[in-house]
Amino acid sequence: MTHQVFACRALHAYGSACFAGVSQRSFVLGSSAPDAFKLSLKGGGDLHRLDYAAFQLRYAQGNAGTATEKFDVLGYSRAFGTHMAEDAVGHHPDGYLPEGVRASKDHLHEAAIDTDQARSFPGNYESQRFAHFGDSVVIFSTAAIRAYGKEKGHQLFANVSREAVAKAMHRFDRLETWEQIASEVNFPYRREMVALDPYGPVAFNQTRANFERASKCSLAAASGWQASMLDLTISASDALKALEENVTAMFRQGECQPAPNP
Repeated sequence: MTHQVFACRALHAYGSACFAGVSQRSFVLGSSAPDAFKLSLKGGGDLHRLDYAAFQLRYAQGNAGTATEKFDVLGYSRAFGTHMAEDAVGHHPDGYLPEGVRASKDHLHEAAIDTDQARSFPGNYESQRFAHFGDSVVIFSTAAIRAYGKEKGHQLFANVSREAVAKAMHRFDRLETWEQIASEVNFPYRREMVALDPYGPVAFNQTRANFERASKCSLAAASGWQASMLDLTISASDALKALEENVTAMFRQGECQPAPNP
């Protein structure tokens, strides 16, 4: 949910306008798609990377004709990369969801944030599911993964079946449904956000400020990655290097985390 809400903010369409057209909805879907493959496709953790995100965007740019009236391949692929750029901030060692935290604690914290983001969304939040986009998202994703596998010599991806991709998407849709149900009954989410915040706040308004600071950094990192990839002469490795330098600079300057207590 949080990645999808961030997508609306990245589109400057924070409300019902976020879901007004195919391009916007495809972007919102793409913002959470990397987790679908990481969680539900065999070997899919290797697709939860900026290297693949950049490849997929270049593939989409070269195959824009595969877009349909239901699915925008460019919007989807741009957002696929923004997810990874946002993770570079959120899961930074000094970030709001730092790496190395026990999985159960991390998942509880993420669930609380999802609840907060869905409930504070202006207007009706509309979770975007793969099923809403028909076969076109399955066809495009399968083709992109196969092309990536062939280029990298990754036989599992080069031979991935459309059925395996579709099943991964279906499982993720089902997971999103259960997460949305859980968020509706997650009444202690504010207390959980305070307790699990790595910066040690004592009140919800403090943890909310910490999260908002991290959000702005995440969106800035995502915007920078997109800007790099707009230049077709920039390689995936150069775009990744620019992102890493940007994230390092933001944390060094204290933009993403609260100032330490005196």
